[in-house]
Amino acid sequence: MEMKTYHCMDPKENPQPVWTHAQREAIKELQEDAVARFKADPDSFFPDPTQDKKP
Repeated sequence: MEMKTYHCMDPKENPQPVWTHAQREAIKELQEDAVARFKADPDSFFPDPTQDKKP
């Protein structure tokens, strides 16, 4: 296993790991999906205050 050294003077030598990019893209997709769902049916995001809550 090779250990890479962080060089604070040259950030080009410090590429970000793949899993950090993949995680950001997944979060962005989830946010866009939530926006699309809200635009399609905004009432689904807010509970109806007239309905009784189940115990």
